Amino acid sequence: MGRVWRTWVVLLFFAMGTSLITPLIPLYQQDLGFNDTVVTLFMVCYVVALVPSMLTLGQFSDQVGRRPVLLGAIGTLAVAQVIILTEPGLPGLLIARGLQGAATGAFFGTCTAFLVDASPVGRRRFSSALATISVRLGLGLGPGIAGVLIQYAPDPFRLPFAAHLVLLAIAAAIVVYLPETVLQRNRRPIRLSLEVPQRERSVFWRVLVPSGMILSLFDGVALSLVPVFIVRELDVTNYALVGASGFLVLVSGAISQAFVPNMAPRRAILIGLAVGGVAFFGVVAAAPLASISLLLVSVAVTGAACGLIMKGGVDLTTEIAPIEHRGKLLSAYYVACYLGGFSLPLLAIGVLADIVGLTVALLALAIASGLAAIWVGTVGIRALRGLEPPAPITVA
Repeated sequence: MGRVWRTWVVLLFFAMGTSLITPLIPLYQQDLGFNDTVVTLFMVCYVVALVPSMLTLGQFSDQVGRRPVLLGAIGTLAVAQVIILTEPGLPGLLIARGLQGAATGAFFGTCTAFLVDASPVGRRRFSSALATISVRLGLGLGPGIAGVLIQYAPDPFRLPFAAHLVLLAIAAAIVVYLPETVLQRNRRPIRLSLEVPQRERSVFWRVLVPSGMILSLFDGVALSLVPVFIVRELDVTNYALVGASGFLVLVSGAISQAFVPNMAPRRAILIGLAVGGVAFFGVVAAAPLASISLLLVSVAVTGAACGLIMKGGVDLTTEIAPIEHRGKLLSAYYVACYLGGFSLPLLAIGVLADIVGLTVALLALAIASGLAAIWVGTVGIRALRGLEPPAPITVA
């Protein structure tokens, strides 16, 4: 197996472990007795640790090399899985989620760079796309596999994480034997900063941020509140189906990106917003119709739409930014997605669910996201006109 594909295996194995907990959240809620606001903290704690890790440790890999950062991230994730194995109660679970977030922030950017570094020059665009799709695929496989293990294997609170520790050991062994790709070390000081170049700010705030918030909100809800919704509102007791919600929203997003590799960024964002905004109403409608099939189909279509939005956002970012600003703008876009969708807005939905009920809270999310999508598609998207070159003057 070549270096690129061995690195891909490491990326896939790591990503699976960060979302294993998704189908277990309803069981933890029943066992520990916490409310829906606390359910959202499983994502919020993850992101609060992920963002500063993402902003700093990617730079650190330029100084010390990719392998030490990857091995440190794998070790940190292993510690988090061991904590969950001990069944530590709610505080311990949230600490473990924070450690998972810190490990993820250090790992994904560094492993993507490692994958691209190891690729021939002519294959680097392919490797970058492979990394983006693989992250979403691995994150989706986590809840899918965990749901099956919870339903059909013994000891559901421990087995998924014990099995993942074996995969992490394999991933660490692969990394140890991969050659380092950073041979000339960057000695610039590490800065915890987020910069958006002046020329791209209008597009960033009017298109990239709101569309990124919408896609990450859909993802965050599917990985936290939707499993609770399935168990409580639809009275589903098969946890393979509970895990399927997280699997479908993420894997369908990976598939949709792979099927339209050449779709223009503007079109991908607008189609993704339109389809996702409509499809999420199907999730809400599943409660009065008592239809798990409708919910899973709606989650899958929503996830596919989120994949298009993500593809469009990344492609638009790389298209509008000059090469000297590209890294800064990509970092800003990813951070805006995580903070915009996985933190305070998601927490607000959890609080609303405790006040008016989970179905009404998801309906409010669907309406608000639909209105935001309409604004981006009709008003925000006009910011792209400022980046278009002026029309040539024709002299008769």
